Amino acid sequence: MDTTPLTSAEKKELRGIGQRLKPHLHIGKQGLSENVIAEVETALLKNGLIKIRFEADRESLESYSSEITEKLHCELVGGVGKTAIFFRDMPEKA
Repeated sequence: MDTTPLTSAEKKELRGIGQRLKPHLHIGKQGLSENVIAEVETALLKNGLIKIRFEADRESLESYSSEITEKLHCELVGGVGKTAIFFRDMPEKA
């Protein structure tokens, strides 16, 4: 998947939309299992823009966020505290 990165203006707009979202997932202290990755994938396919709430320390939150963006080819739009917003273009429907 070769997509162009989002511009800062696009990220700003998506953060504004994401601010009003409720978290799609809550990731606990057990971290990112294969089931959790699959749920994030499903949420991204269905919605494109998702909010995830992490119940972990700041270092773990950063590693989880980078792992999600690498494995699922999405982009971290922003986050506040223990909440992060991820975006991926939705696939075209045939």
